[in-house]
Amino acid sequence: MLRTLMTTLALSIPAHAAGGLSLAWEAEPRTVDPRFAVDANSQYLENLIHCALIDFDQDGRAVPDLAKSWVWASPTSLKVELNPLAKFSDGSRVTAADVKATYESVLRKDVKNPSPRQGSYAKLKSIKTPSEDSLVFDLTEPDSTFVLNLVIGILPGKTASLSDMLTPDQAIVSCGPFVLKAFANNAITLGRNDHYSLDALPKADRITIKIVKDETTRYAKLQAGEIDIVQNAIGRDKLKDIAKKNPALKVLRRPGLNTVYLGFNMKDPLVGQLAVRQAIAHAIDRNKVIQYVLNGLAVPATTLMTPNDPFVAKHLSTPALDLTKAKQILDEAGFKDPDGDGKAPRFALSYKTTTDQTRIAIAKAIAADLRKIGIDVTVESLEWGRFKADIEAGKVQMWSLQWIGFKDPDVYRFAFATESFPPNGGNRGFYSNAELDQLLAQGRTENDVLKRVATYTKVQEIIHRELPYIFLWHEEIFAVLNGAVEGFELFADGRFASLQHAYRK
Repeated sequence: MLRTLMTTLALSIPAHAAGGLSLAWEAEPRTVDPRFAVDANSQYLENLIHCALIDFDQDGRAVPDLAKSWVWASPTSLKVELNPLAKFSDGSRVTAADVKATYESVLRKDVKNPSPRQGSYAKLKSIKTPSEDSLVFDLTEPDSTFVLNLVIGILPGKTASLSDMLTPDQAIVSCGPFVLKAFANNAITLGRNDHYSLDALPKADRITIKIVKDETTRYAKLQAGEIDIVQNAIGRDKLKDIAKKNPALKVLRRPGLNTVYLGFNMKDPLVGQLAVRQAIAHAIDRNKVIQYVLNGLAVPATTLMTPNDPFVAKHLSTPALDLTKAKQILDEAGFKDPDGDGKAPRFALSYKTTTDQTRIAIAKAIAADLRKIGIDVTVESLEWGRFKADIEAGKVQMWSLQWIGFKDPDVYRFAFATESFPPNGGNRGFYSNAELDQLLAQGRTENDVLKRVATYTKVQEIIHRELPYIFLWHEEIFAVLNGAVEGFELFADGRFASLQHAYRK
């Protein structure tokens, strides 16, 4: 496992490296409260400052964190033994009572702002604490996803009893490798948690996460040495010869657990029509975007699952690039070419994306593809917070985002189940299908692997047929580092967990 490897490696360097490391993120986390962390950067921060019952290694496999071990005493009863050495940043022990209080807080529905993560624990009936270091989770029915969802950052019981969302100006007591020192609009400062005992103490004494929204500025700061690490937030066009231009930088790459998609608001009178989505699917030249915009750092996507996932439906294929077929579909749906010469648009759509230059380039490439079949597309780039808010409020027709870090096909429930409309989940397109809902419920309660594969094959077939999303590609994860940085490794789910072992030599 990575932890064992890193701990062994750490023996050859000083216990703590002087100074700190700096990163650049394109957007600030939306919360510091693990109960409300649903956006990627909030979950990345959660993973750095909080401990959870389980963690994941570099390849996305579940490994112990706060939980020393776990075992199913019955199909609906999970017994968890805690690491008795775990401590919060104030020196107090992390006990079963703290874990229970955290999860019960997530499950509360009688509050003004319920946790958006409570859907992952819908089958949880009760939590017992036989001792300070053990818990028993009792479920109403079997849940094959339950263990993989035990990733909520654990709060002290007194803190978890507060229903209001924690804010950065509060003194947040945590049990991860780092502690939150400061949180501003343009920078987040983390310090070493000297009471951390679930693994080796961090090598760097502080981590500074600078919020740099402009890609050109991020790149300039990296070249100038003002930033040590940028992950997935630099245009792919700059990676090709970055080492030649600046030998002081190095590039890391690996396949990731991510899927980029084109999303649709199913309530919209245009993209809510299947024929429109089918035509769009046949008009997008994925290979062109992968080659020229992403510089080959991606592979075409057929489903939400990545190509090597054991649950991926391999018989499904990516919609073929076929402009003639796309036009025919639109004609048959009543969206005729107004003049018959292809010059006037059949109709217009809006496409919202972030201010990231790569995402804008992708949006413009897709817009150009759609104009070839008579769909006029206006690309609107928005600051991350506004972009995310517009999507979740349904103030959008088309948009592009990516799912990152999923480890189980239950991600389909979070993304497409009727019960997962915002704020209760990630079904941002408001897609609803009763047959799919039934299959997703079935897949969640089925523990037989072969039966789960069969169920999620049907799930993927429905999504492939109805196209609430068009899956575009799976991008590689990459990072550009200052050459003096050692110990930083890429995780398939995009997390920054290896910062615990990173330092500047």
